[in-house]
Amino acid sequence: MKAEDQADAASLRNAIRWGLLLAAVGTAGFRLPRLVHESKVWREARGLGPSSDVEGWQRVLLVDWIGVLVVLAIGIGVFFLLRRKRKPAT
Repeated sequence: MKAEDQADAASLRNAIRWGLLLAAVGTAGFRLPRLVHESKVWREARGLGPSSDVEGWQRVLLVDWIGVLVVLAIGIGVFFLLRRKRKPAT
């Protein structure tokens, strides 16, 4: 019975690992095209001249980019933290 419990726990852990990784990549992938488009619009607006709107857009884009990177970092970090511990070779 103990071997089955360990196998079930490992299976559940792997499902959580892959699910969180896929969710992080999916979230980033969903937000990325919009961020790229908004970055292009911001660059065009920046060429029109200095204004407070351009600075506001820059802050919004920076926060959005940081948000995408944080979501990916958390997903990848949890993926590696939940991996199975290897037993030392004896």
